[in-house]
Amino acid sequence: MRMGGTASPTADQLANAARRILDRRGIPMSQNKIKRLALRFKERDPNADGDMFFRYLLKQNPDLARVTVYNDPTGEKAVNRVMRMKGRR
Repeated sequence: MRMGGTASPTADQLANAARRILDRRGIPMSQNKIKRLALRFKERDPNADGDMFFRYLLKQNPDLARVTVYNDPTGEKAVNRVMRMKGRR
C-alpha cells in the first residue's frame, strides 16, 4: 500500500468480485448494472469494504438472497443417522 492510500476496494474491484460471485451462483445481472451499482456505492461511501457492498447489492436486489429449498429425504435420513451415532459415543 502506498503512503496516504486506502485499503478499501475500488469500484472496479467490487464489480469484478460481484461478477464472479453472481456467475458462480447462476444469478443473472448485466455487467453494466453491476458497474453502475459499484460506482454509486463508492460515491456514497468511498471507504466502505466489500462486505458492505454486498449488503448494498442485497438491498438493491432481494433475489440475490434467495435460498433454494427442496425436499431431500435421503439426506435427512443420513444426517439423522450420523447425529444419532455421535450421540451414542
